[in-house]
Amino acid sequence: MREFFRAILSANLLFTGIVITIAAVLTFYGTIYLLTYTNLGKRLGILVVGAGTFGWMTINSILFVMYAPRGPRPVNIDGLNAFEIRIVPGAFAIASAILFTMFLVALHRYETDQEHAET
Repeated sequence: MREFFRAILSANLLFTGIVITIAAVLTFYGTIYLLTYTNLGKRLGILVVGAGTFGWMTINSILFVMYAPRGPRPVNIDGLNAFEIRIVPGAFAIASAILFTMFLVALHRYETDQEHAET
C-alpha cells in the first residue's frame, strides 16, 4: 500500500500538489473548527471560524496588493507588469471581503436569534 501511494504521488506533480493542498487546508481549518466546536458548538463554531478565516484572507491579500514584489525589472525577461501582478490578489481580496461580510451578517443573525429565544 505504501508503494502504491508513493507511485501515485511521484507520478504527477499536479496531482501531488492538489492532494497536499487539500490535506493542508483540511488539517489546518479542521483543527481550528474542532477546537471551536468543542467550546462554542456546531453553528457558532463554523461562523467564528469562517469569519476569522475570510477576515485573515482579506487582510493578507490586501497586504499583497499593496506590497507586491518590487524591484529593478530585468530587461530580458518577459513577465507580468506591476498592475498585472496585482489582479489575482485584488480579486481574491474582494471575494474574501464579501465572504467575510456574509459570515459577519450570519453571526449577527445567530446572536439576535439567540437573544430572542432567551426572552
